Amino acid sequence: MSNIRVTYTGLIAFLVALISVITGTIFVVMVTRKLTPDEFGLWVLIGSMVGYVTIIEPIVTYWTTRQIARGEQVGKTAISTTGLFSIGGFVIYSIIAIYVSYSLGTDFWILILASALVPLSFLTNTLNSICLGFKPQAVSYGLIGFESAKIPLGLIFVVLIPLGIVGALIATIGASIANLVLLIYFSKEKIYGEIKKSVIKFWLKMSWLTMYGGIYGLVWKLDVLFFSLLTTSLAGLAYWGIAAAVTNIVAYSGKISVALYPKLIATGKMDIAAENLKRSLYFAIPILAANIVFVKPILHVINPIYVDGIYIIIIISFRAFVNIFLGFFFTILEGKENIDENKNATFKQYIHSNLFLKPTLMIALSIAYVGSLVVFLVFFKTPEMNDIVLVTIWAVILLTATIIFMIVGIVLVKKQYKIIFEFVPIFKYTGAAIIASIIVYYISEKVLVYTESIFDFIPQLVPLLLLGGGIYFGITYLVDKSTKILFNLIIKEIKIKLNL
Repeated sequence: MSNIRVTYTGLIAFLVALISVITGTIFVVMVTRKLTPDEFGLWVLIGSMVGYVTIIEPIVTYWTTRQIARGEQVGKTAISTTGLFSIGGFVIYSIIAIYVSYSLGTDFWILILASALVPLSFLTNTLNSICLGFKPQAVSYGLIGFESAKIPLGLIFVVLIPLGIVGALIATIGASIANLVLLIYFSKEKIYGEIKKSVIKFWLKMSWLTMYGGIYGLVWKLDVLFFSLLTTSLAGLAYWGIAAAVTNIVAYSGKISVALYPKLIATGKMDIAAENLKRSLYFAIPILAANIVFVKPILHVINPIYVDGIYIIIIISFRAFVNIFLGFFFTILEGKENIDENKNATFKQYIHSNLFLKPTLMIALSIAYVGSLVVFLVFFKTPEMNDIVLVTIWAVILLTATIIFMIVGIVLVKKQYKIIFEFVPIFKYTGAAIIASIIVYYISEKVLVYTESIFDFIPQLVPLLLLGGGIYFGITYLVDKSTKILFNLIIKEIKIKLNL
């Protein structure tokens, strides 16, 4: 559907992501300050387990986005099929839960409570895929509903009624339901009609391709499980979970490209791609800088017991930044491919298409990453290495693998498509971010007082964040023409929405 507005949708997605970072951070602070490191490590492990059993959902969601983007009415068929798949996912999760509970000595009933997230995840992912095909911004609205609902629920069940990890799970389940309701509302025009057996037949026929792509997720999500089993440490997972939560804001910069995929599917036009990446980097670069400058204060807010994980946060932040490039170039490879428009395309034709190449590369990445992690833990881990050292090396392995495959993605895209990319604006963004970082870091070292109460500490932090942002946006507005254009677009959209 060529009426998808890539920049508009991307800016909404990014704005919502920033709001979600704030609400998500509040929830993380609630959880990390009420849960022990072992309990928070179990929380991270549960998230990995739920993600692990949803690897079959691309059989539906992968094609749903592509077909919706081309105007096909497959929403109801997708919802119905996913409902059946979620039953299988629940069974698989229960089997894994029994093994994990026995191996790590965790409470089995906590894992069973978390099983409610399995069908919720299946349905949410399917509704996201429907919205992504025709109204990508709805995915962002669902996300902010999820994050906003977590705060009052977390306040009730984690803080006021201190239920620990059980309270955190109840809050997450409730927030997931809120997300689901919003997505149903925004996708209602696409989930009516009949259940099309021919579509299901096509999905099952092509399941070899989506399941092949699912191998990537199958292998990738083993990292947390292998680490916990090979180190018998849930505290190490706590540091990993903290790093993931803190660095999400860098990854969210890539949300600006959220509408690029359906736009490429619908039109095949490449003119928006380079501009889209430039705008993603415009926000990603200062956010990466802020993550590095404020890493110690951020960890102090979350929970001072994790302050030794500074280098883990920095490494994972760089990985999140590199992953923006990786995702961008792989999106082009997949979005420009149109082999599936021919319903009679042969197996051989699919094998030679980018729909097969992209998952092949992702599988190779996951094997290289998880394989390297396992080799390290089995052959090179020593008793002298504590949790922080182990997780730091884990982060280095992840960053290295991501950089290698990002380079592969760049080479493949440049080989197949012509993209004219401007480097001068990126140098301007980087220079502005460095200037802002130096000034803010110097001031923070002079004025920040690490008080025990976060209510006393956060008011010290906010002005420094605003100062850094003001310096960065001010410099780039003065020296970069494309930034002025972007600001004018934002102001124009605000005026339209407010009828000014």
